[in-house]
Amino acid sequence: MQLTLDISHKEFDEIVDDTGNFDATIFLNFPSDIRGVYEFELINTVVNVYDFKNQVEQQGFFLEEDSVFVFGKTKVRIEKVKGAEFKVINSSAPEINEHYYSWPYTIDEGDTVCKCGGKMPFFHDFYASLMVVTEQNPKVTLTFDTSETVPFDFTKGISIEQASFNKKQCELKSSGKLFDFAFFQKHFGSGRVAIKSEKSDNV
Repeated sequence: MQLTLDISHKEFDEIVDDTGNFDATIFLNFPSDIRGVYEFELINTVVNVYDFKNQVEQQGFFLEEDSVFVFGKTKVRIEKVKGAEFKVINSSAPEINEHYYSWPYTIDEGDTVCKCGGKMPFFHDFYASLMVVTEQNPKVTLTFDTSETVPFDFTKGISIEQASFNKKQCELKSSGKLFDFAFFQKHFGSGRVAIKSEKSDNV
């Protein structure tokens, strides 16, 4: 069951916990122009639902705890975006190694910043921090599947263990199969249209 929470009137990082306790992972888009509507995804995050009980119950879902650990995908949608700042940190470097990218914007009184972060899915040693700048009163929503959540209470050891047990791993591979010459040639020949199904490999 898909649950959507409108968190527009709360600070983003007050609702979505990216402290790294469960290796939160962030899947970002990098458009040339970020203005308007911006969407990205998170996995392994704690979402504080206490202030949204009415929204939750109106959608037919009932929670015992004030928070849930979302080990599945949380889709984030931010409207009225003006620009953003992106920082990536290499935690494995001997010295602090930070890189920045900015989508241009000008701050006006009343503007809002939505702050979020997580590990990069393709570089486990890199942590990404994102600050999205919006106009006044932006609409910010979170959507996730309730079947990919477990109740969460940071004061209970059993709750932390359950969340840790359910967290998803983003596995890095030494190489992608399409970059494997033998695999590519077998399934595509010298073209770009598949000539053989992978399913037939197991027959």
